[in-house]
Amino acid sequence: MKSLFRKALRPQQRTEPKFKPLLERSKVDWQRYATTLPPGIEDPIAFFLEHFYEYPVVEPEWFDSAYYLETNPDVEMDGANPLVHYLLYGKKEGRPAWPSPTVEPVAPAKAEPSPKPEAAVPPKPVATPAQVQPAKPAQAQQEQPQQEPHKPEPEPPKPAEPPAEPAPAPPPVDAASGFNSVLKNRLRELLTSEKVPAAAAKGERLGPWLDELIQISEHGNAKIEGFFDQKFYESIYPDIRNAPINAFHHFIMHGFKEGRAGCLDIPELLTQGGVAKQEGLETLLVVSHEASATGAPIVALEVARRFAGRFNVITAVLRGGELRERFIEIGTLHLDAPAHNGIAALELSLKYLMDHHDLKTVLLNSVESINMADAAANLGLPTLSLLHEFAEYTRPVGKIGRMLLTSDVIIYPAESLARSGIHELNTKAGIKHELNNIRIQPQGYLGFQAHVDKDWSLRKLLGLDEKAIIIAGAGHVQPRKGVDWFLETCYHLYCTLQMKGDHRAEHLQFVWLGNGYSEDDVLVSVWLDAFIQRVGISERVHFPGAVHDVAAALRDVDIYLLTSRLDPFPNVAIDALNADCGLGVFEEASGVADFVKEHAARAVIGKYGNPHHLAQLLSENLDTLMTRDGKNIELCHQQLDFDRYIDALQEALVEANQRSSEVRKVAESERFKLKFDPTFYGLNFSTGGDKATHFLSLLRKGVALSKPFPGCDIQRALDAYHQQPGRFEALVESVMGSEDPAMPVHRVTGAGTDDAPDTIALQFHVYFADLIPDYCAYFKNLADQNVDLFVSHIPDLTPEQLELLQSSITGTVYTQKVDNCGRDVYPFHRLFVEKIYGHYEVVGHFHTKKSTDNADGIGDRWRRYLLTNLMGSRSAANEIMGQFADKRVGLVFAEDSHMVDEADNGKWIEELLEPLGYSRWPAYRCFPLGTMFWARAEALRDLTRWDPETFKLPEPVPYDGSVLHAFERVIPQLVQETGYRAQRVYTSNTHW
Repeated sequence: MKSLFRKALRPQQRTEPKFKPLLERSKVDWQRYATTLPPGIEDPIAFFLEHFYEYPVVEPEWFDSAYYLETNPDVEMDGANPLVHYLLYGKKEGRPAWPSPTVEPVAPAKAEPSPKPEAAVPPKPVATPAQVQPAKPAQAQQEQPQQEPHKPEPEPPKPAEPPAEPAPAPPPVDAASGFNSVLKNRLRELLTSEKVPAAAAKGERLGPWLDELIQISEHGNAKIEGFFDQKFYESIYPDIRNAPINAFHHFIMHGFKEGRAGCLDIPELLTQGGVAKQEGLETLLVVSHEASATGAPIVALEVARRFAGRFNVITAVLRGGELRERFIEIGTLHLDAPAHNGIAALELSLKYLMDHHDLKTVLLNSVESINMADAAANLGLPTLSLLHEFAEYTRPVGKIGRMLLTSDVIIYPAESLARSGIHELNTKAGIKHELNNIRIQPQGYLGFQAHVDKDWSLRKLLGLDEKAIIIAGAGHVQPRKGVDWFLETCYHLYCTLQMKGDHRAEHLQFVWLGNGYSEDDVLVSVWLDAFIQRVGISERVHFPGAVHDVAAALRDVDIYLLTSRLDPFPNVAIDALNADCGLGVFEEASGVADFVKEHAARAVIGKYGNPHHLAQLLSENLDTLMTRDGKNIELCHQQLDFDRYIDALQEALVEANQRSSEVRKVAESERFKLKFDPTFYGLNFSTGGDKATHFLSLLRKGVALSKPFPGCDIQRALDAYHQQPGRFEALVESVMGSEDPAMPVHRVTGAGTDDAPDTIALQFHVYFADLIPDYCAYFKNLADQNVDLFVSHIPDLTPEQLELLQSSITGTVYTQKVDNCGRDVYPFHRLFVEKIYGHYEVVGHFHTKKSTDNADGIGDRWRRYLLTNLMGSRSAANEIMGQFADKRVGLVFAEDSHMVDEADNGKWIEELLEPLGYSRWPAYRCFPLGTMFWARAEALRDLTRWDPETFKLPEPVPYDGSVLHAFERVIPQLVQETGYRAQRVYTSNTHW
């Protein structure tokens, strides 16, 4: 059944617009290919996507589409376009695409001679702006029935050479059974070579069982215990999931050889822990991104150990390390998480723990556990995340913000780190409202030691006497750790004391604890050495490397300097406090700076990145800093007690569970389910995740990234909530009931209407001329309207492009070549004022939008979304034009799920409104995003009051913050100021 369904969908799969750019970039000479097609084909690529069986592509010595299908029957069976499949997968898989010299090339089927085309109809005249006159009503073009392209009859096969002796002819075998036979044999070989127990157990029923598997795979449910799971395979390999191919076929023929995982044996990833499971305790999963003996994993290890008496703790690490055995010892169970297989594999692992070990909550340590957080969020598992990283150095950009939005509760060790993450969320995700799920709790003192040696001391190691004043820093030698700032601070301290005549200058010794200093390190070490040698402190600087007992080393240190450019709340700084060292830190560089300032520790705080200032403070407070009076030890024990830290974490776990429960309850409410539109909303934690859960989870944190349904005024509701926070259920009620009556949304149904404007001017700005065919396809949907087309263009237009433009509308085309300034707005303004206003009832503005600086085809999706919602079909275009039958409607534009505001355009908005005598609105959140719209010309009469050069901005125009972006935002205000209202339109099941 699935194969029949797939075949029914083949045209839609092959004609997906996303494949067209891929084919455009291929080696195929599409102009030459066009000469082999029936007359009248305007787009050979689109035609090939639809008719590749009848009209193969042959690019000598590179690709033959007919040959590719013949030699790759799985591709043919799945209905995939041969060239698309080859470019996306086949080339990497080493599939043959052109016959070798020893193989007879597969000739494409010869088409019968096509009938001569009828005489071409002369194109309509294309006018220049000088010829513009008020448009006259024109009769709508009649739709001509589209003739199916002639399909050639296949040539009869050449008779085979007669056999030497008569033999019975083999029974006919169709392509499907032939391929299934190949597939079955290959599968049998794999199962035998891999000694798969599930296959061996079938015995004589192996053959029928393989047939059943192949048939079941058409429904996406093929599964071989311990060897292959089709749903798993599709979930972890998005290229397979998104391609029009059978995942089971792919694994057998190619995936296994490529080393792809066919299944996930979760019990094999589990190791029995060293702690017995206790009845009555809930199960907590503690996740560490790795098991190395470094800061974050050490914290995760201690957290898991302390929670072992309060929960049944399961430990998990995403990468290995020397502490793995320690993680196993402290829990009831240990998971070596399949992080390399992606979020889907992690989600399956968590689901297994939920089903078999009653997992209730997940505690994640470090932003590097983000994929596990996404997996937990998809399953609705409550999450608490401990973040120890600054957003500035975390890559990829946006990872911290993603963790803040995914986790139910976040704990940072200091305010400075929280500010860093919130800043990233504000600038990268555009979230202006304050998150309500962030808590501040400095982590506890660990006292972790890799090795203890009571006879060891740092002074002995370095050969320093008791008079030596040791100034120390620590960390691997790398740019972030600020070893250069450490040395500069030490040098300035030495110079300052010398200038004061302080004899202690001669006793100063500067020690950096940590590996990485090497004469072969040209990134950092060579420059440190150059500084040391040139300022003459080589006799005072020591790089002993990493020491086995940090606590013992710090007992010999007089002052510890934390000079990192950014460092969250390093354990070594807590060790220094516990050793009662005096501290020197830079403000805003670490959570430790926040802590010592808040609790008045024996420390000095220098200006960020200013070693001279820090050295000055050290010299002024040297006696105090060197006096071990017990203050820093007491502070460490009182404020950084680890049991106190665990108590705070347990409270946060309770809160995470409560938040998650509230989200689940609301998600099941009838009112919410009735109004929430998942397609319009369009977001989730990861592919396949529940969109309602994503929306409500973010809303529970007091923020949103998208509107939950067309017309929702969610930003107004969030503003009110943050001014007076209340219950979550009340916030949901407010959001789901919040709409903007001044700009209602009309759902386009395609019902059509006969009531349309008398005259329409369509202003079309062309920068990317290659998009003209795409736009013209949409313009043809205006066939029932009286439309003249005003084209402003940067590049020269070819006769073919001009003819295409003319054939797409019912009226006359007027063209004007313009300079590249003011983007699409300047040409629109000039043409509206000079040629359109006063002559047409309705004006539309469209332009060849690509947004080439955006990734993942965002510009293309946005363009298609706008065109689909503003003239997506002939009946839809009629329905949209019918909105102007209501004489109050002055503007029609596409509703958009994205949450926008005035951004950096405030002063430009005021600049535009000032000559009109209008006051700015309190907020600009609803406007024609992308500056494509339909408007009643009279509703835009204020455009005639602006200076003609208002929008004449030279390139490059900024990404945001200009008079052009301000114009986009004030369009609804201009319409309302003239007595009209704006109308949004939305076509169901569309999203970009």
